[in-house]
Amino acid sequence: MLIKIEKILRFKKLFVIPLVFSILLSVNALQIDSPQYQPLKIHPGDDVDVWFKITNDNYDNEIRDITVKITPHYPFELRQVNPEIGKATISHLNTGESDTVYFKLHVDENAPSRDYRIDVTVSYDEVKDDNGEKTITHHEFTKVYYLPVYGIANFEIGANNLTLTPAKTQTIPITIINKGTGTAKEVSLNLGNNNFISPVDKTKFYLGGLEPNEKRTLYIKLHTSDNALENSYIIPSTITWIDEDGTQRTENINLGFVVRGDILLGISNVVTEPKEIKPGDTYCKIDVTVTNNGHGEAKDVGLNLIAKYPFKDSWSSCNIKNIGTLHGGESKTVTFYIDVDKYAKSGHYEVPINITYLDIFNKEHSTTKTITIYIKPKPIFEILTKEVKVEAGKENKVYITVKNIGNEKAENVKISAIRNSGQPFDYPQKSDTIGTLYPGENGTGVIVIDVDNDANPKEYIITLEIRCAGDRDEGDDNVYISQKPLKVVVENSTGGNFGTYVGLIAIVIALMAIGYYHLKKKQQ
Repeated sequence: MLIKIEKILRFKKLFVIPLVFSILLSVNALQIDSPQYQPLKIHPGDDVDVWFKITNDNYDNEIRDITVKITPHYPFELRQVNPEIGKATISHLNTGESDTVYFKLHVDENAPSRDYRIDVTVSYDEVKDDNGEKTITHHEFTKVYYLPVYGIANFEIGANNLTLTPAKTQTIPITIINKGTGTAKEVSLNLGNNNFISPVDKTKFYLGGLEPNEKRTLYIKLHTSDNALENSYIIPSTITWIDEDGTQRTENINLGFVVRGDILLGISNVVTEPKEIKPGDTYCKIDVTVTNNGHGEAKDVGLNLIAKYPFKDSWSSCNIKNIGTLHGGESKTVTFYIDVDKYAKSGHYEVPINITYLDIFNKEHSTTKTITIYIKPKPIFEILTKEVKVEAGKENKVYITVKNIGNEKAENVKISAIRNSGQPFDYPQKSDTIGTLYPGENGTGVIVIDVDNDANPKEYIITLEIRCAGDRDEGDDNVYISQKPLKVVVENSTGGNFGTYVGLIAIVIALMAIGYYHLKKKQQ
């Protein structure tokens, strides 16, 4: 009896141990390492490169059709780097072989400091070869990882729109607010001065730590010179702190104060996107800063950019803005959008902006300011050849004349025909280089159009690409590409058919003559 029990136990051991071993192998057949990422310190607004190393730890079986999917949670958002966003594939991994998959994540600009979750799902097929018989087993598992995001402190200082009086020393409350996403440690504020306003008694203030959205009010003493004119003034200040990632930071913030005076609205800091505006550009973004340089309050401030040739509004009412109230010393940025006529000449253009506002007595005021926009020259082309005629069944040499109607020299001008599979044309010579064309200058290129024998006699529209380089002597290294239509009229090839007909008629006449000759001879 004991012998039987021992045999049974031995049999079970022999069965169970390989089974457990095979299970462990299947579980560990594919190994995914912890993510590697760049930058090493992730901040809100960053684009983060993430890598995962995938290893076939099964030293017996091949792994195929490996798919790695990443599912981010807030504040991460996937960016397109793979053919399918958020999904990477590996065709196969031999035993012991490794490969790397890559993803890109964007961090929300408002993400607070903490560790954030990403889910990584891996699926694959394990191929087991048992004496030539292959068995495929599908596996899938998900791992959860956490990436640390370090928020960045960002400070604003408000002076509650209080006005200063010349020749007086006043205690002014200012509020320091951490508008960022990270906690700031060891925060200090240092006040400067200008020729008319100076801090009294104390210039350095220690605030300690400030969490996101936390604010602290300080009371500072300021003396205003009796020579100060009614205007807005700026006092420089410096804030120093340590961010959550241990980085020592310094920010210079100007404090605006008002010595009682009139409302003076001005426009400054004109920034365009693109930086260089050229003829034919659309949806050009124009950012202007509107500043109340006076001491009073301007209410219901409206701006209207008046677009005149060569400009026009990018869409209806896109250049009518209302920015609400502008307090003394306050600035706001306004964005306008314009299109530029494609035939516009280069040069500086004055663009008026009408500003309307109400004073504290609700009296309406209007003023017009101008900004200067520079249109940079560029080559623009027009095809002077309106149409070309070609014959079916032939290779037709076609001459095409183009003109540089722009205001910049075009170098290495080249024309090319773009083949359309739906048209009965082929292009044995589809391109030709014209060379350099100065503004107002013409040039001719040659292409060869091979027309199918059975092409219908009618009008076709083909597309020509005109490519050139900018004027390198003027520092323009851009390449300009434009596409223009060209009318192609297909006509029947009558010359070849006529010759054929003449030949046939001649043969018939010759045969008739021979027949007549033999008939006449027999009669004689």
